[in-house]
Amino acid sequence: MENAAHMYSSETNAPYIVSSQTMLLEPYMDGHVKKTKIYEKDVSPFVAEHSPQEIIQYSCLYFLSSYEGRKFSTKTLTNIRHKPPIVIDPVTGVYFFSTHSDTNPHNRWLSLQHLRGYESFEKDQTLVTLSGNIEIVLPLSKQSFIQQYLKASHLFCRTQFNFDEIREKTEPAYTVERQANRLMFLEYLSRIEREQK
Repeated sequence: MENAAHMYSSETNAPYIVSSQTMLLEPYMDGHVKKTKIYEKDVSPFVAEHSPQEIIQYSCLYFLSSYEGRKFSTKTLTNIRHKPPIVIDPVTGVYFFSTHSDTNPHNRWLSLQHLRGYESFEKDQTLVTLSGNIEIVLPLSKQSFIQQYLKASHLFCRTQFNFDEIREKTEPAYTVERQANRLMFLEYLSRIEREQK
């Protein structure tokens, strides 16, 4: 998919649509107007006219669901009710998770697929590394960040299991490969959870 930065134009006031290249949506104030600083893979950050929450909502609609519908799906599949992650486009694997409540003006939305690392920074802050070794300081503790990351990973696993079940019913050779991949990923998540205890 072409980088959305090349397709987005603030002059048209059309909303930016999240893609597989989108790494982070960060609130940006232009005077009293809420905008979004957007980080995409291999593109310099740029500002879009809508708030991060509006961009997430527009993006869900673009990919044939409402934001509320995506939240409901997350709750149904994972039983996650507080600050649920969402899948924006299940076909290309675009999963996002929030740093705060979706009503909090400081909330950021991060792409699960572009997260490369994280570590404690200063008090109640986390330094995250995104694709391309982009480092961003987020205003939440490492422990809170890990909880949000694990929620998104849980959603990713659950939706992948659903897709795998469908493919396994129609493609017998698919079964063995997917089972091995599932076990490796679940072992990885278990290790992260153990390290946090």
